[in-house]
Amino acid sequence: MSEGIQTAAVVSGRAETAVVAGGSLATVAAAAALLRAGGNAMDAALAGMFASAMAEPVLSSLGGGGFCLHAAPGQPPQYLDFFVDTPGIGRDERAAAPMTSVRIVFGRPDDPQAEQVFHAGWSSVAVPGCFTGYLDAHARWGSLPLAQVVTPAIRLAREGIVLDPIQWDFLRLVADVLAVTSDSAALYAPAMRGEPFRNPGYADLLEAIAEGATMSSDIFATPLLAAMSSNGGLITADDLHSYAPRLRQPLTMMREGAAIWTNPPPSFGGAIVLEALGQVAPEPIIDWARVAMSLRDATARNRARNLTDSTTQVSRGTTSISVADSDGFLVTCTTSNGSSSGTQIDGVQLNNMLGEDDLNPAGAHARPAGQRMSSMMTPTMVEQADGSRITFGSGGSERIRSAHVGVLARLIDSGSTLADSVAGPRVHATPEGVEVEPGIDPTVFTSWDDAGRVRMWPQRDLYFGGVHAVGIDAEGRRHAVGDSRRGGVAAVIEPG
Repeated sequence: MSEGIQTAAVVSGRAETAVVAGGSLATVAAAAALLRAGGNAMDAALAGMFASAMAEPVLSSLGGGGFCLHAAPGQPPQYLDFFVDTPGIGRDERAAAPMTSVRIVFGRPDDPQAEQVFHAGWSSVAVPGCFTGYLDAHARWGSLPLAQVVTPAIRLAREGIVLDPIQWDFLRLVADVLAVTSDSAALYAPAMRGEPFRNPGYADLLEAIAEGATMSSDIFATPLLAAMSSNGGLITADDLHSYAPRLRQPLTMMREGAAIWTNPPPSFGGAIVLEALGQVAPEPIIDWARVAMSLRDATARNRARNLTDSTTQVSRGTTSISVADSDGFLVTCTTSNGSSSGTQIDGVQLNNMLGEDDLNPAGAHARPAGQRMSSMMTPTMVEQADGSRITFGSGGSERIRSAHVGVLARLIDSGSTLADSVAGPRVHATPEGVEVEPGIDPTVFTSWDDAGRVRMWPQRDLYFGGVHAVGIDAEGRRHAVGDSRRGGVAAVIEPG
């Protein structure tokens, strides 16, 4: 790490500093370099997200989708929605190719705790949003030239990076997905062997982006559309030209004098978080059984409403980055590549957002083309009664809602520090019961009202999400926390 930048899992700095928290050292280093060079919070967040495609390759790529929260000092945040669209505008009637089913097991290999089945392949790919969304966010709120923003990611792609241990674990977790096509398997094979991960195709694409390339440019669109046509995928040229990020106003809630802002519809994660939190009494000693029941009930109600409204729901493997700059601007970006489709173009791993049966109950390809899909991702900001501000996002698929409710309850109801709120044990409700991290008394669940299973995990685990958070307290001091469950890193950056 360069001069003037200090990293740890938890950091603090005086008012003149900037801070960042993210899912890997290289992601955070890229963001910190932009802050050190005079960039603002959005420059830093985007540099980190471009770099995360190399440093967190299972969780992040230009072929996924996501959301950015941007808040100017003293102002409520705005949300940029660049999640994926359902594909197929102007497509002919040829049948989509069948998908490949892959079972993913969470927990240690010798002690599996949970599993999910994913579907991959070319016909699982929805219209990417990150490519266009990053460019849109930079045009709205960035300050440094785009060429400077992508420089750290280009260096990683050219020179290679030895992945953090937890990122290697993610590779192992979805190894069968990444091997669905030969091009994808070849790209990740060296990293799977523990060698440096290099991606020259991605470096070439980033250099083209610095010179003005967009998602519809020939360098990306031509090979993508050719692969879709020859392999039974659904994305068309009309899909690429029609895709646009959307600026949205947040959902809001007041709780014990604190204002909460979170992701609005058509995504449903924010609605679940606020509804569940509203059903829990704001007591300093948190009723974790009530938290779990509220999460279960709020999730069921929102899913029913969204299915009735024909809203496609997506929530899978994700990552996030949060930044507070020296001027007081706050940014949190959360993005997802699903569990990846096992397909890639120009070194960009494509999403598999169409590949989940439970998220597409009418059929994987039954939704109308051109529809924005919904997500559990919900970057969030809190302003406490004393004026302090905290923003955070989380990865963790279905567990995002649980992670956010737990952090909010600790911050607002218990008055915990940011570090303790992120580190504290979590619960996650499922239709079958409740999953509990060590540190919460299992006897509090004796009143669990449906006799569902209460499963106590033997250790904290990436299954429960990864909340990366930054804050500015009432005195202007900066704080940042990287969640160790997902290899989180935080940095404080002194003025250059």
